[in-house]
Amino acid sequence: MTILTPTFAPHPDEDACLPLPSLGGNDLYAYNQLVSTLYRCLHDNAGFQPFFSAFQQHFKALQGGILGVTANPQRMVYGWTFGYPEGFEEWYINSDLPERDEALTRYVQLPPRQFDSFLRGDTSRTILDILGPESRAWAEAVGMGDSAGMLVTRENGTNVVFMANRHQDFGPYTDDELLQMNLLAPHIENAVALHLKLYQSNSDNENLAMALNHVNKPLMVFNALGSIAQANDAARNLLTHTGNLFIGEDQRLHSSDKRLTRKLHDAISTCIVHSHKGHLDTRTLFVRNGHERLAICLTPLVAESVENNGVLAELFSFDSELAPDLERLQTLFQCTPAEASVAATLIQGLSAKEIAEEKQISVHTVRQYIKNLLAKNGYRKQTELVAMMVRALG
Repeated sequence: MTILTPTFAPHPDEDACLPLPSLGGNDLYAYNQLVSTLYRCLHDNAGFQPFFSAFQQHFKALQGGILGVTANPQRMVYGWTFGYPEGFEEWYINSDLPERDEALTRYVQLPPRQFDSFLRGDTSRTILDILGPESRAWAEAVGMGDSAGMLVTRENGTNVVFMANRHQDFGPYTDDELLQMNLLAPHIENAVALHLKLYQSNSDNENLAMALNHVNKPLMVFNALGSIAQANDAARNLLTHTGNLFIGEDQRLHSSDKRLTRKLHDAISTCIVHSHKGHLDTRTLFVRNGHERLAICLTPLVAESVENNGVLAELFSFDSELAPDLERLQTLFQCTPAEASVAATLIQGLSAKEIAEEKQISVHTVRQYIKNLLAKNGYRKQTELVAMMVRALG
């Protein structure tokens, strides 16, 4: 793969007539402005939106961002984006698309700090000639004309990628534009590394550890990279007891079941995106281990100091063979005996279909009971209702 490097003059042994990209006064001024804007983003942890806006305007970029992606499998775990529709990050995290994203796959294979584009200035082709069917469908839908990107850094099993797609109306990225991007590359690497160090490294937060250990219930806090900032003693003891979950060397939560590990990471990453947006919706995951049920309630943290945003995980252990306290459910959630019976199975992590099979009633009836529970208790989402029931009975 040929990579454009920021060379200003040919080597003395090379043919002096070879055309090389160069920067004029306006381009140099714009480059300096981009660098200044990039480093100003380090004044707080709001992310890189000011830089994205300047980059988008200067390079006529359509959409893109800085994405933290695990290596195997290729999954997004955190990031900042621009130009995508509302909810894109959540959808992208919880889909298989990163594993099949040809741009991501291309950029993670580059040497660090070196931009490349799909077309490399070739106006005789379009990016649709290069992409596979699935990526081509996305590119056609948004009118993509080219894509440029680089591998920012590769560390601890995570690749950080910068990418910027461009609308077809502006043609492919030119050699001059790729030269400017390559001049920006080391600055992007520095800014991302400093941002992660300044705002998202909480491993030495002793105050947080002390605070969590004052609580008897099992609690864990994840930082904005999806790593465990702290887990109190009760949480560590519960993980040891269940044997199905553990804290890996990468300081992330893992399961012996790879599918469950992926589900956990996707849910945590989604909550991290929500924390950046100030959305506080709680979601609950269930881990089954024989007759034991472990419920994990994940809540985005939006702290007074924004650099402490992250995710709080509350862990609850249940014995599915013990009869649920239906009377307590009726009292707490203002429901009928039939609705309480359905609520008790929701707490065990059963789906509407599984509940219908267990209760020998129709799925429609189960869903109606759930709607009644939502309406009576003022919840819009089933995930919020389930989280509250788990907390109430845990």
